[in-house]
Amino acid sequence: MEYHNVNGLSITVINNAQISMVEHYGLLEAGTTKSVNSNSIFSACSISKFLTGMLVLLLTEQGLVDLDEDINKKLTSWKVPYNKFTENQYVTLRNLLSQQSGIIDPEDSFMELNSNVGIPSIVDLLKGHTPYCKVPIQVNYEPKSDFQYSDAGYCIIQLLIEDATGKPFEDIIDELIFQPLKMHNSSLAMTISEEKSDNFSCGHKKSGELVDGKYAIYFLRNRLVRLFDRCNRNT
Repeated sequence: MEYHNVNGLSITVINNAQISMVEHYGLLEAGTTKSVNSNSIFSACSISKFLTGMLVLLLTEQGLVDLDEDINKKLTSWKVPYNKFTENQYVTLRNLLSQQSGIIDPEDSFMELNSNVGIPSIVDLLKGHTPYCKVPIQVNYEPKSDFQYSDAGYCIIQLLIEDATGKPFEDIIDELIFQPLKMHNSSLAMTISEEKSDNFSCGHKKSGELVDGKYAIYFLRNRLVRLFDRCNRNT
């Protein structure tokens, strides 16, 4: 922690599906006395992609989505544009999840939230109508032929889930993931409730200093969302 200028850390070790060790170190906010404890809430950022995969598999079991069909069959709010790269391989949930969809994030896209710009819809984001993604999302290489980490790909997954279920993504993941697993301290949220603010970890720069506005918010996946849970590094 000292070497990497990490202000706060929570560690949980799980053996045989049971928690065997929990340790907490440091502070939730630099320059304060707010200590990390068992109720501290950390931003999970792209770890939320893992939970998105779990959700997709649950919906696959229910027959609401298919891992290997053309995603345009279920998408209604927006479609992946067909082009020369989709002539032999269409985009599927399977290759979206595995970052092999053929989609490459445009340069300088999915950056930190600009409070003066506001929060666009996923459709506007994918159409390239926002400062967070200035060009339309399209397939840039033949699906399954290469690996390219893509936040836009997970935005498409969220949109597909919302179109297929008719429910907001944050509601369906709460219903099928958080509640059954009794993850009552976790949520996809746009804001921090007053009751949880004292236990929420702030964002810190590599130098260990507090980020502007205390909380770093990025367009990482699923519109603008943050997954809060207890056992992730305070960065």
